[in-house]
Amino acid sequence: MKFSFINFASRPITLLGELKWPTLISLALALSANGIAFAASQDKETALVRTETDDDDYGNEGTLNIDSTTQIRSGLKTIKLKPYRYRPELTAYGNVVALQPLLELRNRYLAALSGHESAKSRLTLAQQSIDRTRLLHRGGAVSGRSLQEQQSQWQSEQAITQGSRIQIETVRNEAVLNWGQVIAELFLDANTDTLRPYLSGQKNLLHISLPPNNKPVGTLDEIQVSRYGDRNRTELARFISSAPQTDPLTQGESYFFETENGNIRTGMRIAAFIPLRETAEVGVLIPVSSVIRHLGQAFVYVKTTPEHFQRLTITEFIDTDAGYFVTDGLHPSQDLVVSGAQMLLSEEFKSQIPDEDDDD
Repeated sequence: MKFSFINFASRPITLLGELKWPTLISLALALSANGIAFAASQDKETALVRTETDDDDYGNEGTLNIDSTTQIRSGLKTIKLKPYRYRPELTAYGNVVALQPLLELRNRYLAALSGHESAKSRLTLAQQSIDRTRLLHRGGAVSGRSLQEQQSQWQSEQAITQGSRIQIETVRNEAVLNWGQVIAELFLDANTDTLRPYLSGQKNLLHISLPPNNKPVGTLDEIQVSRYGDRNRTELARFISSAPQTDPLTQGESYFFETENGNIRTGMRIAAFIPLRETAEVGVLIPVSSVIRHLGQAFVYVKTTPEHFQRLTITEFIDTDAGYFVTDGLHPSQDLVVSGAQMLLSEEFKSQIPDEDDDD
């Protein structure tokens, strides 16, 4: 008997009634065999991944079993976590200070010192002259007018000496007001040995200003600075003193540092990474790619055995330039999934969805 698909679809009951029993039995066996083959292929596909939702030695969070072949095919990668020390940092900015104003103050100060020493010498001579004239006057060897002239000369030299002393104090006060006590003493010292590293470019003076509304930092013995603004390309800078004047743009607390780097030049903008705590915390550093987010929570997967994976919740972490710093929930020597974590989460939750034919 010949029939078309359209005829078959339009009158299925009539058509099946016209078939002979042997034909019906053969059709039923064929359909059954195809269904068994399809179910077997599905079982083979899903047997590669099994989700465990019951409590076990790994905790209450989801765990997965994935064989090695599937791991390779899926591109799963892990890294061994290592101990990591981290100090929270504040990023501030500043510049390499031009030394010309300080050198000009130094020259004025040394000139004032020299003038004062000269004035003191002249005052000493004037004092000796007046003493000698006074003795001669008592013996009648010189007139009273000569004594008065010597006294007038002594008074003039004394005034000049006092003026030179005031000039010294004026330059010193100006230096302290603009640069602080430590920098002022460093550059006003007559000993040039302390300045030679700065003049030769071996050392550089840095002026660093904190962002506004940041409290002064207590411990600033050493910080890391970078001319590139890159935390991974830094060098050491040593604390000198607090700065009496701040950056008019940032309006934050300011400090002076020194660094020994010939690649830094006067006027360059500098990024400074300032620690906010005296001691470092110990934890682990994980890549950003290892963290997945679902329903407002952050998760990672760790490999507990060659074919076993466990999902962990990360409640607290610090975002750093190198990754996430974690102190709780993870520990060194664990194998962290850094590639394929999203696939693991999808497989875990997909396997928890009940089948449509499951009435339980």
